[in-house]
Amino acid sequence: MNVKISRSLGIIAALYFTANFNAQTTPRDTISKEQKIEEVVVIGYGSVKKSNLTSAVSTVKSETFDDRPIYNVGQALQGNAAGVNVIQSSGKPGAAIDVKIRGNNSISSSVNPLYVVDGIQTFDISGINPDDITDMTILKDATSAAIYGINGSSGVVIVTTKRGKANKPQLAFNAYWGMSKTVNNIDVLNLDQYKTLMAEINPSFLTTINNPRYEGINTNWRDEVFRTGFDQNYNVNYSFGNEKVRAYTALGYQGIDGIIDPARFERISAKMNLDAKITNWLKLTGNFNYINTGLKNTNDNLGTSRGGVILSALNTPSFLPIYGNQLKVRDTDTAGNYLDGYKDGQFALNPFQSSWENPVAYQSRKNETQTQRFMSNLGLEVNLLKNLVWKPTVSFDLIDVTNDQFTDGFQTSYGRQQKGIGGKYSSTYQDMNIENTLTYTIKSGVHDLALLGGNQIHEKRNSWHNYSGRAFPEGTIAFDYNSATLDLRETLVKEHLRELSFFGRALYTYDNKYTIMGVFRYNGSSALAPGNKWGFFPGVSGAWTVSNEDFLADNKILSELKLRGGWGQSGNASGIPPYSHYNLERLYRIAPVGTPEVWNGHQWDSSDLGWETTTDANIGLDFGFLNNRIKLSADAYKRKTKDLIVPISFESAGIGTILKNIGDMENQGLEFALNTQNFKGENFTWNTNFNISFTKNKVLSLNYRPNIDVANIETVGANLVRFTPGQAISSFYGYQVDHIDSQTGDIVYKDNNGNEYFDTGDRTFIGNPNPDFSFGFSNNFSYKNWYLDILITGSYGGEIYNASRFDLEMMNDFKNQSTAVLDRWTTPGQITNTPRANSQSSQYVSDRFVEDGSFLKLKSATLGYNFLSPFKGVSKINLYVTGQNLLTWTDYTGFDPEVNAFNTTNGVSGVDYGTYPQVRTFIFGLKANF
Repeated sequence: MNVKISRSLGIIAALYFTANFNAQTTPRDTISKEQKIEEVVVIGYGSVKKSNLTSAVSTVKSETFDDRPIYNVGQALQGNAAGVNVIQSSGKPGAAIDVKIRGNNSISSSVNPLYVVDGIQTFDISGINPDDITDMTILKDATSAAIYGINGSSGVVIVTTKRGKANKPQLAFNAYWGMSKTVNNIDVLNLDQYKTLMAEINPSFLTTINNPRYEGINTNWRDEVFRTGFDQNYNVNYSFGNEKVRAYTALGYQGIDGIIDPARFERISAKMNLDAKITNWLKLTGNFNYINTGLKNTNDNLGTSRGGVILSALNTPSFLPIYGNQLKVRDTDTAGNYLDGYKDGQFALNPFQSSWENPVAYQSRKNETQTQRFMSNLGLEVNLLKNLVWKPTVSFDLIDVTNDQFTDGFQTSYGRQQKGIGGKYSSTYQDMNIENTLTYTIKSGVHDLALLGGNQIHEKRNSWHNYSGRAFPEGTIAFDYNSATLDLRETLVKEHLRELSFFGRALYTYDNKYTIMGVFRYNGSSALAPGNKWGFFPGVSGAWTVSNEDFLADNKILSELKLRGGWGQSGNASGIPPYSHYNLERLYRIAPVGTPEVWNGHQWDSSDLGWETTTDANIGLDFGFLNNRIKLSADAYKRKTKDLIVPISFESAGIGTILKNIGDMENQGLEFALNTQNFKGENFTWNTNFNISFTKNKVLSLNYRPNIDVANIETVGANLVRFTPGQAISSFYGYQVDHIDSQTGDIVYKDNNGNEYFDTGDRTFIGNPNPDFSFGFSNNFSYKNWYLDILITGSYGGEIYNASRFDLEMMNDFKNQSTAVLDRWTTPGQITNTPRANSQSSQYVSDRFVEDGSFLKLKSATLGYNFLSPFKGVSKINLYVTGQNLLTWTDYTGFDPEVNAFNTTNGVSGVDYGTYPQVRTFIFGLKANF
């Protein structure tokens, strides 16, 4: 552990010693006055008293995140629940959030949890307004998630939103405004240092650099690319009702301008929740959501040669200007007209390679996405008999996405080469669920029984209609398929998936001491071949509430002691295409117009394909001391996923790729959550929450192939990540640096296979991105009307492959480099860790760029003041200031250790490759209740 993180963890330990000391020394007579409230926890298709809970479940209340500038519900989970690892892999507005519950349990299939928003099941939580949320319940083990069958293997997050209350009308308004800047910088060579380096790489480069046309130019690309971001958020909601009808309505707007143009995220949301008591035996529930999001993208996670803005801002030499008209000498034709690259309004050419443009040119490329989403459900609650309730529900989720991309044929070198190029990509996702449940309950005080039975009909229809083309008429500024004259392509895809399932649960509690629960789900899917369509997913768990036994009745210290244990299975169907057991071809139309349409192979028959199945065993302990002023939960688990779905390539046989169930893997770990009420007085309170998770995973077996290589680093043309039995998921694979030859300046790699020469057999596993543990630590203080909330998050032991350093330290061409190359080898006999310039030995994936990714982060701090009844008709006004990503302690040399350039590649984590930097944000907020 590095010194910075060690000291920081020491501070946390000291704070916690103080917290526990204060809690334990609180006078007993103060504790006895507190009212004991029975807490209810939401689980799948119902709820249960927390004292009777048998599974591994965590709850996150809205109070933990409602003062933070977040755009995604996943951000609200970060640091607030044991076993939930959240990585905001990019600081780009609207970027995807990587949420993993108890680690990674698949190689090719999605490991995103299932979200259940007011009963609506979805894997896509983007666009949901965090301001509408009351709390989130995380189902972490298979015992609790098995009831969701083939969708629950990666955990379930049940999201509950606000609802109206009878005879308590309330109008609420909240808003915040803020600014953002980069958290960290990467220093690059100044112009003189750059020239010295170029003289070593290729002296002819200096001739170009010293050309009179560049005289006096010294562009600061960081200043040209980076800017101050701006955040704004407005929400208004009104809840009202009586004993018969209750409603909650809300309207929200959020806009985030990123620190790098044109990045922008914009969301408009509208919501209505309705509860109606039609008769004494019939109730109606409705939830309606409309979400409209707009996203302007800044290309990141790409090298300079592929249009990556971030690396281009660091790599582009400072002797180049932004625009061609800024050059001291501008080339003309024989008629005196400026040539392309020198005209007004055109970006300056790169004299070394015209296709490698400056970052401002890359920023001019249009890539905009507009999403409209309608989520709704309508349900009844029918009391058929005493204690027997039937709940039919219909939910519908419609997502319509349009992506426009265009590079005009005038401004950029690439655009002129293509004469303009672009595309329009439209997709529609329709998801419908029809569910019926019957619930029967008996509560006698001694014997409590709850029986649940139900079925679900699920239908999903997806379609994509994509157009692309190039060579547009001069002056075209937006994509128009009918105007393109070359490479016109049109693709139309439609998919239809049906699933049918039956599920049930029995929960029995005896004398509030002994609880046992059994669940099952029987799933069928049209995606699979006959004879392989159905799967059965059971679970069983039990709990013993020891603290309710007579022998602990008079205990003044121990207020709660419960032992839990469970076993269950759940499935993952995300890696299964809708028609997996068919050979499929797709019809493509490739212009020029009039060219015959072409049928191309798309998918080969995988008739023996089945879903991945995760088997989970969990044991847990819950402690409560001093009337639950101190609460501790501990869980240990082991998860094994079998029948991993992986694409197998048979290109040499002319067959292509076939999906197969080819392997197994396992996760195991420990989780601890500690909540304390450190001090509770008349004017001052202090509460602390701490959670920490230890997780390990590894691949157990792979059939058909010994290993799987993914995550290609385009700068060197090699894969970085290898999956193989016995190794952790996403392990880095490459060469190991032995030393820098002091006579030649070349890298000498370890001869791991012992054959006394350098070859691919010398490669080995060089890093593991999975942390040993991650944690969250929050403190909430209040003094009279003032309050202070602090959240600290951290991770230890995970490694990061800083692939950005290939572009910043390889020293093999004309790109600018980071100041790290100032330590490069230059003379025989020099001892250094940085090789010479233009060394072929630098161009290999090796442990040279593997870095410690451990970090400790002051994630957020909020200081606020509540004005109680300041005006007539106003019950409360709350003013607050929040800082997010305030401080980071880490040895990582990149922008930020929370990265994942390959976040769209399942199973890969911990790679930095020109990733959009994280931002430090300060906001001022206002909340008013009327």
